Amino acid sequence: MRDSQRYDAQADAVFRMAARAESPAEKQVYLKIAEGWRKLAAEAARNERRALRPPEQRSFESRNDD
Repeated sequence: MRDSQRYDAQADAVFRMAARAESPAEKQVYLKIAEGWRKLAAEAARNERRALRPPEQRSFESRNDD
């Protein structure tokens, strides 16, 4: 399982905890934590996609302005 999938699963679990919260304050805490997991999952997904791309071809030309 990729990191992004694990983080999404963690967010889902925390959202379920928020649904069972006994007070609005507790629910807000869980929702903030879940949103953090979602953001982390999105960042991990971007990094995973970047890692799958072939490396960029770079050309470093030396310039002799003498």
